[in-house]
Amino acid sequence: MEFTDIQQDTGRYLQEYIQSLENLPSEIGYHWAEIQNREDQGKHLERRVHTGQHDLTKIHRSWFSQDQEKREKYIKHEPNLIKRIQRDYDKLEDLATERIKLAENALHLVDRHLKRLGTELDIFDRAHPELRPTQDEAPPLPTNTMDDLTNEEDEDEAYFNMMAQRQKKRKKKEVQESEEGGEEPLYCYCRQVSYGEMVGCDGENCPYEWFHMDCTGLTAPPKGAWYCDECSFRKRKKKKL
Repeated sequence: MEFTDIQQDTGRYLQEYIQSLENLPSEIGYHWAEIQNREDQGKHLERRVHTGQHDLTKIHRSWFSQDQEKREKYIKHEPNLIKRIQRDYDKLEDLATERIKLAENALHLVDRHLKRLGTELDIFDRAHPELRPTQDEAPPLPTNTMDDLTNEEDEDEAYFNMMAQRQKKRKKKEVQESEEGGEEPLYCYCRQVSYGEMVGCDGENCPYEWFHMDCTGLTAPPKGAWYCDECSFRKRKKKKL
């Protein structure tokens, strides 16, 4: 493949990935606003609980009052006050659970985009095997390499060397996870075992075969044939040829 073709593919991958990130800031912003909303509600409830505990202390002190009428008046409100405090505690616990869930959802969104980036890099590496290092370890780049580069071709070469090193580390991690997991097969972009709802790729000789719904970005099982990112890329390449 010509170097200009590689540059075009690199630009296309970068553009597609940047487009996939367009909604991420607003999605994270929404989750943060919801977390802050629960935080504000929690502070209000904490103040109510503090006030209720203060009133409950006053009731307990009234037990020792010589004024029977005053004592009976306070004691009469004790059961309702205890119930209100308990309800507020329960709401505080629910709000804390909601905040944790919202934070986990936001983390999942970011993690999904990172996994997609890793998948796109894998697809790019498979599409351009000529860029893979021929030695066991690609030579490390000096810290001042990018400063010393004098033209665009050298910058591209340095970029692809770094990408090849990253690919080798990912492959090594997959082998380690496979050995630790025994004979249970690994699927999907994330290279994990099968769990939950899965969707199969209709591509011939698909290296992943099955995919977790969350990792594909699908919200419902596809109708008809479905192809993963890598198999879709192969089909597009064949059409160009």
